[in-house]
Amino acid sequence: MRRTFSYFPVAIILGLLGFTANAAQFGTRDEAVAMVKRVQEKFRKGGADVTFRAVTAKAKEFHDRDLYPFIYDLNGVNVAHGARTELVGKDLIDFKDQNGKFLIREMVGIAKGGGSGWVDYRWTNPTTMDVEDKSAYVEKMGEYFVGVGVYKTEQVNENTIGIISGSPSSDDTYLQIANDLAAVLNDGNNLRILPTVGIGGSQNIRDVRYLKGIDIGLTQTSILNNFRRSNEQLGVHDDRLVYIAELFNEEIHVIARADISSLEQLRGQKVNLDERGSGTNYSMRDVVKRLAIGVEEVNMTQVEAFQQLKTGAIAATVLIAGKPAHSMTTLKLADGLHFLPIPYSSALGDDYLPTRFTNEDYPAMIPPDQSIDTLAVGAVLIAYNWPKNTDRYRRVEKFVNAFFPRIGDFHQPPRHIKWREVNLASTLPGWTRFEPAQAWLDSVHNQATSKERSKFNDFLVSSGTADPPAANASQGDQLFEDFMKWRRARQGR
Repeated sequence: MRRTFSYFPVAIILGLLGFTANAAQFGTRDEAVAMVKRVQEKFRKGGADVTFRAVTAKAKEFHDRDLYPFIYDLNGVNVAHGARTELVGKDLIDFKDQNGKFLIREMVGIAKGGGSGWVDYRWTNPTTMDVEDKSAYVEKMGEYFVGVGVYKTEQVNENTIGIISGSPSSDDTYLQIANDLAAVLNDGNNLRILPTVGIGGSQNIRDVRYLKGIDIGLTQTSILNNFRRSNEQLGVHDDRLVYIAELFNEEIHVIARADISSLEQLRGQKVNLDERGSGTNYSMRDVVKRLAIGVEEVNMTQVEAFQQLKTGAIAATVLIAGKPAHSMTTLKLADGLHFLPIPYSSALGDDYLPTRFTNEDYPAMIPPDQSIDTLAVGAVLIAYNWPKNTDRYRRVEKFVNAFFPRIGDFHQPPRHIKWREVNLASTLPGWTRFEPAQAWLDSVHNQATSKERSKFNDFLVSSGTADPPAANASQGDQLFEDFMKWRRARQGR
């Protein structure tokens, strides 16, 4: 952080309340645009002279931290300035910044074009008196233009999203998913995803709940549901977590020695349940408990576990990750190891799903035309349930509005193959979706339904079945509902 509070006790108090110096001292791009709109409103109601005097006199509505307006005529002459009154009346059309940019000319060009936009340049910060990178929002205003700028170095923290992922030592799918999000969505100062290496599982839930700088996280649906059930048993209704999207399924990989052919044979044996605190560790403890298989738990990385499997020191190792998991692709049947089947049981409830591995997933471990039954658990993207109109709520909303429209970009290499399973509209029973995410999905659904209705009406007209404007409204609605049911049934075949 570049600037700190000089009064020590105040800094301590604000820190304990969760405020940062940046959040208190510096304006955002949205606030700069809002100030330009206020100047425009003043100009419409009070006229040019009144507006120029208010801006130059630093009226409260036009002076907010490092935000201030400046106004030029379309010849490049400054007529009002909210920070440097010595510039008023000066012709700056030929002024160049440190990078040699004719910034006033560029702003005049935007105004003469009748539009609005952002201009990047170098300018003196009136607080520090240092020349810094700045970006100003400019709009035409009669025969003038008005602009308000933000210092770009202070915007770095305004549009960042911290995401807690997984551990590289456990071949965690989450780490690659988080890196994919950053690679696709990072957009300069407008949006920046900051993946953070985490432990996974229940710790990711706690990190989203409590860790500063973490906005969203990845965890398993089974762990999230256990979190809720545990709270309910204590009479606690915790609404501080919401989900953004249920993403894909992660498969349970159980690798055993050649002499082990069933889960039952693991009873009393040493089994690696991955590192303590990981998602694999949490969920596999749950699975083992539900299936009533008492194993001697040991904890290590998968690399260590493979070595101990080969020496016979342990009977099996377990990893929950999206297939094909990289660490598993290094194994061969010739190593004396194999995938152990996990049959689905009603004791597993709705938290786990039956699935299977095939030769296509792991050609060196599964012969052609064979498959191995196993279980899967959902991966879900969660967020803290921030109050509306707060900075953290706005950041997560901005992430959603960048992520959802670009889901198709994640379906292509080199992105993780699991992205191809994602259906953003999938719901997570018992949990509330982050409101802007639900609003985006509702909007897309309504647009799609409107288009379908239009096509349906065109069909009725072309077929001579009915004339939609003249047809009975309730009859038309019923026909459309029948049509949509027919469409869904055919798509589900």
